[in-house]
Amino acid sequence: MRALKIFALTLMMILLAQGRTFAEAPDISAGETYFDIFKGVYVLKNNVKVTINNHGFKAKITADEAQVSVINQKCWTQGNVKFEQEDIIFSCDRAYLEWATRTVNVVGNVNFENKKGVAITSDTAVFNWEEKIVDFYGKVTYNGQEYQHIKYNVVENEILEQDETFDAPEINIPEVAQ
Repeated sequence: MRALKIFALTLMMILLAQGRTFAEAPDISAGETYFDIFKGVYVLKNNVKVTINNHGFKAKITADEAQVSVINQKCWTQGNVKFEQEDIIFSCDRAYLEWATRTVNVVGNVNFENKKGVAITSDTAVFNWEEKIVDFYGKVTYNGQEYQHIKYNVVENEILEQDETFDAPEINIPEVAQ
């Protein structure tokens, strides 16, 4: 149970509010949890769910599996990955979070929606949680039109760039604990 609390606090610091204290302890559940000593990661499998309330900022993260390296400050999630926060739903097949760069790389069936009417799908995306900017790459669809790149400010609900042709970077998710 202590490992799960460490995992939750670490994951929430990455995604939500670095430097803030949690108002409530995160609620974490998974069908199976253990520490993989050879890879140095906490593993959560089968219906992973993390629900938090950080001073009124409520969010829920779900996935089929998550692995977290607290020492390397990295997190890998895969299978039906979904982040829900009040008026935002962001889903994908796989995600890789890195504290040092303050980014989340997402790949496969990327789908972003908010209650303000913005819906963007893409092959891959990179979210910088410090700047609150998402870059969508590949086959990007927005308002029924296709693009190769869209840059979107999540807080301001503003499209910053939309490119029909774009030399997109290759988004790779490294193997666990590298």
